[in-house]
Amino acid sequence: MRRFLAGWLVVFACSPSPEIPEGELRVISLAPSITRVLQALGAADSVVAVDGFSRRLPGLERFPSVGGLFNPDLERTLELRPTVVLAVRSTRQHPYMKQLRARGVRVEEIEPYTLEEVLESFRTIGALVGRDAEADRLIADVRRDLEEVAASVRGLNRRSVVVVIERDPLYVIGGGSFANALIETAGGRNAFGELDSPYPPVSLESLADRAPDVILDTVIDPDAGADARRAVEAYWQRFGWVRRVEAFPAGLATLPGPELADGASLLAARIHPDRSGGEREAEVAP
Repeated sequence: MRRFLAGWLVVFACSPSPEIPEGELRVISLAPSITRVLQALGAADSVVAVDGFSRRLPGLERFPSVGGLFNPDLERTLELRPTVVLAVRSTRQHPYMKQLRARGVRVEEIEPYTLEEVLESFRTIGALVGRDAEADRLIADVRRDLEEVAASVRGLNRRSVVVVIERDPLYVIGGGSFANALIETAGGRNAFGELDSPYPPVSLESLADRAPDVILDTVIDPDAGADARRAVEAYWQRFGWVRRVEAFPAGLATLPGPELADGASLLAARIHPDRSGGEREAEVAP
């Protein structure tokens, strides 16, 4: 769970070094979602390094790595003389941050949980890297695309959905997460939406009691192939109360990056695979 949550939180640090030409921007990003935001803002050329997870994302292989989300290499970080560092907020990273501060590094923390907080984080990132106008456009584009997804499922029956982000222990998407808003945008109803926590731990019994119309399992990426999808189905279908289960790409609807609308669109396709036929109801809850 800690590994997953690491993708949702961002820290920015600025280090004034006399060896860096005035005005030069040197970014180290240790959060995959924010690395993607930097790309979307056109600031990728200013990135000098990323975390290991960021390098796994398409188009990010070219960046050198300074380590994992929870164990970045302090010495390597300082050698790169960053003006901005993006890291993961965590008690496990506290010593790393403390040493950055001790060396004159300014550290700011942003924690985007809700959809509005995620969108506002785009604006904060844009301001830090001198891309204010680009951030405003990105936010407007994401809002427009999300509205298009919402329009595509408007009037459809809202099916109950559970998005599983870890199985043992069992963690799901709760009402305090931006992903909850994506589920609603996609024409679904989060079966655990009444829980305030973004990613609450729940019991298998509580999941069975809710008996959702569809379980979306992000633990195994379906891009791994048919065997992975069958493994997901086999895991859940041993429970007699499971109605429908599908593998869902980890991160697409669970990372606070610029692909929010892509995540909502895929959620809509998973929740309403028959929407071309149009299962409709007379009135839809707001």
